Amino acid sequence: MLAGLAAQSLIVGGVVAGILTFSTAAFVLVILLFSAAVGVALSQESTVARFRTSGPAIKRWGGKILVIVGVWLIALGLLAGSLDQILFS
Repeated sequence: MLAGLAAQSLIVGGVVAGILTFSTAAFVLVILLFSAAVGVALSQESTVARFRTSGPAIKRWGGKILVIVGVWLIALGLLAGSLDQILFS
């Protein structure tokens, strides 16, 4: 995309316009990527800190969900014949 933009400006405006367009687009791309990297690094630290404080609660909820899903699968296994007759007869 950057090369296409520079090539278009080279065709339309000449060498100076092509170099200026390429330089501007490259500078903006570098700034955007740098700010995204800094933002991810800063948010990663706060996210890890939040997970450490809420870790026990997450484990409790995960355990409860795992038990509920296990009970549901056992019930489906035990009642498969009855459900088959009810739904598909």
